[in-house]
Parts: sequence; C-alpha cells; structure tokens
Amino acid sequence: MGDIQYDEAAADALVKASTAAAEKLRGQAAGRRSAVEQGTNDFSGAYATRFEESARIEAEDRPKLASVLDDLGDQVNEVTAAAKREREREADLAAWQVRQDERDRSAAGSPLGVFGVPGGTGFDFKPSETPIAPPSISASFSARGRTRTGDGTFGGKSSADPDHLRSFASAYRGLDRGADEKLTTLRSAWHGFTGSCGWARIESATFLTGFDRLLEENGEDAAWAERIADAFERAGGHGSLSNATLDISAATELPAAFEQMLDPDLSPAEVAALWVKLGYSKADEDDIKALPIPVLSRLGNLEGVDYWARDTANRVVLKARIAAAEEEVAALRNTIAYDNGTAWGKAATDLDALEDIRTSLTDAKGGKGGERFLISLTEDHPPLAAVSIGDLDTADNVTWAVPGMGSDTTGMSEWTDSAQHLYDQQADTGPANRAVISWMGYDSPPKPVISGEWDFGVLGSEYAEAGGDNLAASIRGLDAVRAGDAPTTNVVAHSYGSTASAYALTQSGVHVDTFSTVGSAGLPNEVDEASDLNADHVYSGQAQDVWLIELEKGDQWAWTGRLSAEHGQDPTDPDFGATTFGTDGETENGPLNAVEDHGTHAPDDHGYLDLNTESLMNLGFATTGHPERMTDDPPKGPTAFQQSLLENPQWTL
Repeated sequence: MGDIQYDEAAADALVKASTAAAEKLRGQAAGRRSAVEQGTNDFSGAYATRFEESARIEAEDRPKLASVLDDLGDQVNEVTAAAKREREREADLAAWQVRQDERDRSAAGSPLGVFGVPGGTGFDFKPSETPIAPPSISASFSARGRTRTGDGTFGGKSSADPDHLRSFASAYRGLDRGADEKLTTLRSAWHGFTGSCGWARIESATFLTGFDRLLEENGEDAAWAERIADAFERAGGHGSLSNATLDISAATELPAAFEQMLDPDLSPAEVAALWVKLGYSKADEDDIKALPIPVLSRLGNLEGVDYWARDTANRVVLKARIAAAEEEVAALRNTIAYDNGTAWGKAATDLDALEDIRTSLTDAKGGKGGERFLISLTEDHPPLAAVSIGDLDTADNVTWAVPGMGSDTTGMSEWTDSAQHLYDQQADTGPANRAVISWMGYDSPPKPVISGEWDFGVLGSEYAEAGGDNLAASIRGLDAVRAGDAPTTNVVAHSYGSTASAYALTQSGVHVDTFSTVGSAGLPNEVDEASDLNADHVYSGQAQDVWLIELEKGDQWAWTGRLSAEHGQDPTDPDFGATTFGTDGETENGPLNAVEDHGTHAPDDHGYLDLNTESLMNLGFATTGHPERMTDDPPKGPTAFQQSLLENPQWTL
C-alpha cells in the first residue's frame, strides 16, 4: 500500500494562482468600465451599438471566469483536504495492521491463544479499508464571440472620435497585459498540479482555453476600435461614415461584394457594373478615404471604377507611402552607402518618385486651368502613375499623353507640365470640359547611353508590348466608366511611347478617335499602314533627323529607335498613310518655335510639346477635331553634314 500521488505544495500554488487571477479580473471592472466610457464618448450609430454590445459581453464574461477560478480554488482545497484524510486513513490502517500482526504472533505462542495476549480481546477497531474517493474538479468556462461588423450595420452612418477610440484600445490592452500575466502564472500552476497530483480526478477543465479566448476577444475589440479610428482619421477626423464603409474598414476580411469587384480576372465593364451596385457617389469621398490602405491601393488602379474615387484613394495611398518611404530612407541612410543598386538607392529613388508625383498634382499656375486627379499609382519600384488634367468622369474630350524612352515617375512633374501645355493648347479649339492624361503607365527603356554604358532596350519590343497592354487597359477603363456617354478620345505619343501605343491600338476592344506621334521610335513592323491601327485618324510629326556627332539642331534619337528589327516602321513614311504635320516653325501665320531636340521639353522651348512650337499647335488641332488647320510637313532632306558624307563616301568610317 503506497502513498497517493498528491503534491500539496503544487495544489497550494494552484489555489493561490487561481485566486490571484480571479481577484485581478474582478479588480479590472472599474478600469474597463472607464475605458469603455472613454470609447463611447462621441461614438454614435450602429457601430457604437456594436461597441457597447461587445463591452457588455466582456463585462458579463469576465466575472463569470473569476467565479470559475474561485470555485477551482475551493475544489482544489477540498481535494487537498480529502488527500489529507486519505493519507491519514492509510497511515491509521497501516499502524493498526502492525499492531494486529504483533497480536497474531503473540497469540500463536501463547497456550491461551488470544486470551493469553494482553489486549488481545480489547477494542482496537480496524480502520476503514475503503479508500476515500477524491472530489472531482470541474472548471469550465467558454468566452463568447462578439459580433463587430456586418449583420445589421449595413445602411446608415456612424460617428466616432478616433482619439477616444485609441484611448479605449490603449487602456484595454494595458488591462489585458495585467490579466495575461496572471493567466501565465495560472497556466504554469495548473500544469504543475496535473503533473504531480495524479490522485486528483478532473472531470472538465476548459478554463484556460476560455481565459485565452476572453483575452483574444478583448484584443480584437482593441484592434477593431483602432481600425475604426484609422478609418475616421483617413477621412479627416470627426464626422460620419457610412456603416457600409466601416464594415470594410473595421473587418479583418472584405465583404464578399467588395472582394468580388477586386477580382483581377474581371473586365473593366464588369468592374464598372459591380462598382455601381456598391452605391458610392462623389458625396462619399470621406467614405472612400476611410477604407483600409491595402483596399485603397487596389481601388485606385482598378479600371472601371469612377475616377473621382480612384483619385481619392490614390491620394490617401500616396500620402501614406511617402511617409513610409521617408522612414525607410532615414533608417537606411546611415547603414548603407549610396548606390543605385542598394536598398538605400532604391528607397531613395522611390521617395523621389513619390514626391514628384505629389508635385505633379499641384494645379497649374498661369496656365489655362484644369483640376488634377491622380488616377493611378502602382506599387512598382519606382511606381507607375497617371495624372489627369481635367475630370475624366465628365470630360467631352480625353487625350492620353504617352512618354518615350528614359521616362519614369522621378520626372512625373515635368511630363505633367508637357501634358499641361497640350491641355492649354486645346483651349483654342477644344471643348472647355476636356482632360489630358499625363500617363506614366509603363516601364520605358532607357536612352541607349546611360552613364557611359550602352543599353539597347529601345530597339526591342518587350517594354512596348507591356506598355501597350497597360495603355489598352486604361482605354478600356474609360470606355467602361463612360459607357453611354463616350467622349472623343485621343492618344498623343512621343518617341518609344508611340511604339507602346501602337501595340495598344492593335488590340481588340480598343479604339480612339485620333492617334498622333511625335519623334517616333518606330511602330511595330506588322503595323505597316495607318489603317492597321484602331484609330479613326493617324497623325505624325517628326523634326529633322540629326546624328549625335552633328552640330545642327534636330531630333537626335528618334531615328535610332527606328533602326530596330522589330519596330522599324516610320509613321511619317508617305506609304504608311498617316497625315504628317510640320514641326520646323515656319507657318503662314508667322514663325513659331521649331523642334530642335528629341525631347518634349527642350532649352528655349524647342521641344515637341513646348509652348509656341508648331508641333504643339498641330497636336492641339489634331486632338480637337480641326485637321484642316494643321500645317503641312515639308520634305526633309539630309542635313548639310549628312549630305557631305553622302557626296564624299571616303569620309565615312
């Protein structure tokens, strides 16, 4: 007969741990009540009701758990007392057996048997041989789940003060940390008890799991409150937000209807139909701002969504990404030497691009107006972007301005200035309600010579094909948003942008009214006549081709792109069938600036899209339906330098 397995010290530790945990939970009542009161201050609407419901469940579940822990301590004390009695019974029985064995030996040696043994016929009663059964331990607790979003919150609006919600969350998390410390001690004590008190009989013990769940629900309440606070802060602080928006912002998962719209396999037309069903209007800008940043990042680039919503989303994302990029650059600055290939260099480039995109959103001063909208902002490095000068949701005339080689968003504001020049030029002959898109929507190839190294990506089609896909998607997106109210559409493409645009304009379901090229790096070889393009009218302007070693002024790069084995088609070739226009500055109405460089902006305003150039004037006419006013392109022979080489072939290398 051995001693029972029961460690009273371990049992006592469990009693102390459960009692301390129960006291901690009860002691938090005032603190949690105060935190909830702080959170409900200026909180109204369906979400305030949900907040109060969650707080009420917590206030009911927490004392229930404390009561279970109190009972656990009492039950363990009862088991300890029973274990003590069992040990005493076993000891008494063992002692009696020793006495009885001695009496039996003495009786065996006496002629009188038991009557010859002193006390042999006395009253030494045998203790019970029936073991004492341990009282059972049952400590069950299950924390209830809390409904925070959906199921009744859809429809109507809620108001909240984000500072008050953050105060609630901070206080709740502090109280949870205190309770979690007691839970850790309790868990350790329970494992010690079950490991060394095998004699105890445990029927049910779910209190630890329930305790965990209670703190998890509390933590989710705090996180939920912070998500709501984030939403109101993105929307500008105080005020009201629709419960439909908060259902998205406050949830950990998107509602099915919204998730469906973000399906990348949907066409722009399908997205547009789902967007209409969501019911957002321009009056709901604050609700759009309140959506989570990951949702805004996708929404801002989603073709088929109204452009006011994309602009609203992208501006919030831009602000957040600039802040994040500033922190990243600051963190890396002192640890990684500057190099374009390092993390620091890439982060700095991203920051430069994001800041220049922000600069490009500043409405033009001194020009002819046009409110600006950020209609795309990707997560590429550096990001791709598009800025519309004019409202795409209502414009009667829309033009995509597509840049050429060597373009990226670190130069977004300069390209947007060029787009602004076209917008201003259109004022003379176009509708007042128009838009020009500064479209930096693809990775362009670098110029052939960068920092002394040769890069001939401009001679290939990889960049152009990808860019064409992106531009085609943008055109389809406008068609979807403006279905039934289609504006006149134009593409003006410079340099390698004309190559990319041609790939877009040969895709099914893509069509524009006019396509104009300037300084073209060549169209795909398979596009050997203007009618191959899905454009009603094709126009092309080209400055004098000059070689890099010449002193004469003109376009020094376009001809190099047309050396490509893949996109060598010159759109100014008479056999191609485009309408060519003048760029050299000599017009019937007096001289204008001639194009003297491959760029759209050049010193002394001699780029393809500079003010007061013949090129820009003609693009204005082409994109507003006045081809009869465009100036002709006189034949261009070789330059004097080129002619001298032709006449003296012995000089050539």
